Amino acid sequence: MKNNANQNNNILINNNCVSIYDCFFYYQKSDLFTGENQNFCNICKQLWDTIYTSKIFISPNNLIIILDRGKGNIYDVKLDFFETIDITQFVLKKEKLQIIYNLYGAITHIGNKATNSQFVSSCKNPIDQQWYRFNDSFINRINNFQKEVIDFGTPYVLFYKKV
Repeated sequence: MKNNANQNNNILINNNCVSIYDCFFYYQKSDLFTGENQNFCNICKQLWDTIYTSKIFISPNNLIIILDRGKGNIYDVKLDFFETIDITQFVLKKEKLQIIYNLYGAITHIGNKATNSQFVSSCKNPIDQQWYRFNDSFINRINNFQKEVIDFGTPYVLFYKKV
């Protein structure tokens, strides 16, 4: 697993692509609030420099990843995500040696303009273990997971379940 976050805590985009693991590293970066961005303390009534850090303390049974696609050109950057992910290194309190999740749903954006695009859902049926795409009034079985889910469109929301 490779960390593409640079020293300034920004995600490096290689060949218009970023990994889901890079997103985890970026999520856990620290931000320093100073100057005009200082935090006000209600107890001492003073402004203080503050470091804000997000961490995953305990791994949930269901992991829902919502990707912030609102900044920059969302249509040019591909996200490498996987049907199975290991987030062990990102969790502070580890209840087991490996914390593995399986993808069971994704919401993707297809099209290249706000006026000529749509959202499509893909879900794995827990009974027959097959993937299906829900596109307006059509439901289609997905035969090639890599091509028809991962490479299909720009993901906005990923739904994972702990193994």
